[in-house]
Amino acid sequence: MTDNSTDILSRAARLLRGGQLQPAEAIFRQILASHPKALPQAAAIALQYQRLPLALLCLEQSILHEPQEARHYFLRGITLEDLHRRDEALNSLQQAIRLKPDYAEAYNNIGIILHDQKNFEQAAANFHNAILHKPDYSGAHNNLGSTLRALGDLAGAQQQFARAVQLNPAYALAHFNLGKTYLDMGQLVPAETHFQQVLRLKPDHLQACGHLGSIQFQLGKLDEAEASFSYAAQRKPGKNGAELNKLARVLWEQGRIGPTLTAYRQAQALNPHELKSALGALLSLPAVYGNKNELLATRQRFAKGLETLHFRVPEFVSQNPSEKLLNELRWSNFYLAYQGMDDKPLQTDYARFVARILQIIAPRFMQPRIKKPQAGRRLRIGYLSSFFRKCTVGMYFRSWITLLDRNQFEIFIYYTRPETDPVTQEIIDASDHFRQPVAGRIPVGTIADTVLADDLDILVYPELGMDNTSFLLAAMRLAPLQCAGWGHPVTSGHANVDYYFSSAALEPANAAPHYSEKLILLDGIGTHYRKPPLPTPARRADFALPEGRTLYLCPQSLFKIHPDNDPILARILERDPNGVLVLFAGRHPNITRTLLTRLTQAMHTRRLRPQGRSIVLPPVEHDDYLRINMLCDTMLDTLHWSGGNTTLDALACGLPVVTLPGEFMRGRQSCGMLEYMGLNELIARDEEDYIRIALRITADHAWRRQIVERIHTGSQRIFNQDTPLRQMERFFYSEFNRKDDPPPNLRNSLP
Repeated sequence: MTDNSTDILSRAARLLRGGQLQPAEAIFRQILASHPKALPQAAAIALQYQRLPLALLCLEQSILHEPQEARHYFLRGITLEDLHRRDEALNSLQQAIRLKPDYAEAYNNIGIILHDQKNFEQAAANFHNAILHKPDYSGAHNNLGSTLRALGDLAGAQQQFARAVQLNPAYALAHFNLGKTYLDMGQLVPAETHFQQVLRLKPDHLQACGHLGSIQFQLGKLDEAEASFSYAAQRKPGKNGAELNKLARVLWEQGRIGPTLTAYRQAQALNPHELKSALGALLSLPAVYGNKNELLATRQRFAKGLETLHFRVPEFVSQNPSEKLLNELRWSNFYLAYQGMDDKPLQTDYARFVARILQIIAPRFMQPRIKKPQAGRRLRIGYLSSFFRKCTVGMYFRSWITLLDRNQFEIFIYYTRPETDPVTQEIIDASDHFRQPVAGRIPVGTIADTVLADDLDILVYPELGMDNTSFLLAAMRLAPLQCAGWGHPVTSGHANVDYYFSSAALEPANAAPHYSEKLILLDGIGTHYRKPPLPTPARRADFALPEGRTLYLCPQSLFKIHPDNDPILARILERDPNGVLVLFAGRHPNITRTLLTRLTQAMHTRRLRPQGRSIVLPPVEHDDYLRINMLCDTMLDTLHWSGGNTTLDALACGLPVVTLPGEFMRGRQSCGMLEYMGLNELIARDEEDYIRIALRITADHAWRRQIVERIHTGSQRIFNQDTPLRQMERFFYSEFNRKDDPPPNLRNSLP
């Protein structure tokens, strides 16, 4: 290239940089006419400044002058690709490979075009060829990872992304893709690491920041999640509604209801017609209340919020795309049930609000489903939950799946989380079809369509109210017969949930009016609950529990400890100067502080010094939790929401439980278990009787030993019972083939 052409190219670049397009194009025409050797560099300059037609013209002329130069075809290919002329781009890139068979960059760009065309198999083959000819090609490894991820090969994708960042540790995109793949695989810790690395390399990468906050939230790192979402919101002033909603959710989990409402209201101000932030601003409830008056005021605010939502239905459906609105309807009134009152009116009112929107935006999910003759086939039963794992719901209700007669029932499982554990594997082994997302948050419509495609006879939700997605799906009609279990023991309110399975032992005599569904009572505790094997004993010192003190265990999640419990706990400590209350910390220190402040106030009312009268233990693994039960003197059941799993664990350990039954099933679980075991003397008539029983258990050692012996001998009545499962099987068959309404109590209708 002559010095003259160099000067001309420099002048053209300056003109393009300054935005003087017409003079620059005049120079390019001069190069095309008089300087053929300068054409490749002219094309590169045109590409640099996104003057694609000029670049293409220069490359076409370059090919005419040097038809055997592979690079000209390669550059023409990527230029045509940028011009969205993809078929021509492929032809040009393939010509480059014919001239240079080891042209890794050409293979890579062919792969990119094929990937964009969703021809993933051929794209992967080209990326493999690029890597074959250039093993250290980090971009090709990253691109192959993206294609394998699209093909569902997450393990292969993870290997390719990992190789890309190994070759180029500063490759932010590969770190981001590796983080997303780990997230899809349910491996949150390595995903967190790589999103953090993305932000170190590119602090403004808000997608990585959002993913990082979500992972920290799932890992229980609430303060870190707050920082991530706050940072993302601050980096997008005026456009940060989504980040504010996520921040509000974290603040809610921290038990900070004031800041939660503020964040949702700020999101509403930015997006006035958005449903997600409206739900949060109007219906968010605190985890722990400062006092009873605050609880009552919050309930009033919730009721008024429902009125507002009903009024705004026309606005929501007219101002939002249907798919967006469908996904924003994910909501559950989880904390409402811990207020200790009759929630049926509020739950049914909320359910009507959801149904009104669904009828407009997704009518296909609300149509009646007709029972079909079985014609000799097995009855198709689906179970849908995000809790098919080792947790309260998983432990309680896995037998509804694992012990069902596979000769009679074809079992479909819809597990809406990616994480698995041994309980999940048990359920997989017991099912005929296991549906689980392979990536992130699946659209609600996709899940609903999957269920409909399986043409179920019966759909069962073991819990409704703990998970937003399942609570929304239960509002739909996805099977002819739909049932709920008491994983969250409060009525769903949904008109499309036909029956509510509960325990005959745990429900009060007048239970049916508490439910919008038809109540079905199963014998005993309603499930085959395995008696947990006891671990080797421990010493109090192993958990920093004081020797020589009376330990009153109150192991419930702190949001279950209603303000009505406070004076009772204080009176027990007042009458037992040696007594110490043993609690477990909440999910966030703020929740624990709120509860302890309340208990301190109750003790001050009794003129007690709170120092040393309560111990808050951190969360522990289940074996250590059982050991703590074995070290305590008695378990104090909570009012309005009694122990379920916690009571079963206590009884398995031989730990006496004192309870005062409430009006609703959720406050009567311990009572039902004790009655079933013949231990009525542990069931109080009133608050004074509750205190008397608790003090006697710890003071009358002979009586306590007798109670413990009876717990060990009587526990066989509540553990490892198959009768409820056989009743459920008969109900499914009789109800699916029944034309009239069945009696609600299985104990009266089934042997």
